[in-house]
Amino acid sequence: MEENKIPFSLLLIEDSEDDAILLLRGLRRNGFDVTFERVDTEADMRRALENAKWDLIISDYSLPQFDALRALELLRTYDLDIPFIVVSGAIGEETAVSLMRAGACDYVLKDNIHRLYPAIVRELNTARMKRARRRADEDLKVAFFDLVETVSRAVGSRDPYTADHERRVAILARDVGRKMGLPEDVVEGLYIGGLLHDIGKISVPESILSKPGELSKEEWALVRTHPVRGYEILKDTKLPWPAAEMALHHHERLDGSGYPDGIKGDDLSVEVRVLGVCDVVEAMLSHRPYRPARTEEETLDEILSGRGVIYDSDVVDIIVPMVKSGKIPEM
Repeated sequence: MEENKIPFSLLLIEDSEDDAILLLRGLRRNGFDVTFERVDTEADMRRALENAKWDLIISDYSLPQFDALRALELLRTYDLDIPFIVVSGAIGEETAVSLMRAGACDYVLKDNIHRLYPAIVRELNTARMKRARRRADEDLKVAFFDLVETVSRAVGSRDPYTADHERRVAILARDVGRKMGLPEDVVEGLYIGGLLHDIGKISVPESILSKPGELSKEEWALVRTHPVRGYEILKDTKLPWPAAEMALHHHERLDGSGYPDGIKGDDLSVEVRVLGVCDVVEAMLSHRPYRPARTEEETLDEILSGRGVIYDSDVVDIIVPMVKSGKIPEM
């Protein structure tokens, strides 16, 4: 590789081999070290996107079997963030606007080709900065998830039943959310909310949390304060998910029979609806100091008898086969 050359991989959408050769010569004369593939049909573009990673796409506007607008549409279906520059003969203003709205980064007329070279440098630099930001965001997300899991374990150190329960509810809620087809950010929120939904139990005396046998009326009253305590702990955190709401409302029910606020119906968010059913299922199937684990039949009878009444029907319909097939998270 020549010194100071800018290396990049190019997917070139061009039906004319002569035009492609001229373009590549111009790139190399202007300081680029190009690895490229030329395609001129939708099928070829699909194959190229599936078989290699590309730093940049340069496309003619109109080809006999293809055009730049269709290429941009295809790029979106692959959910790939690759800079896309159109290089073409004269095109009208309306066409140029359509290309930019469809996702093109720039368009360069062939009789003004010198504009292409700084545009490539700009887009390669922008793409590099985007990748760096994505990596930083992903590292931050991983660190944040680790921190939340650590907090959950710390809270659970006072009560091993709570620690195990929160982790299993988090995994179950995440799995249910995915099966429901919820957006990935909502699914992530379900996992975080599951890990933190019982954080308010940190204010409940350990002697009550680990007490064998039945709890007294007064002890149950203290346990039932944990949603409000959890909300108070989480309400001022700047999380991108409604973790405080999930902590506050995970014991609410569709018919208003839950606690602490007795809200019902459409006032319950989808996160609360999912978390509420997952919380009940995991709690019933697990041993507690004050009672043995319920059977699978008892658990199914509970959620099916409450389907559409106190529990969300869609969530119940998804979780029932998971219970029957034994796909409930275990420690």
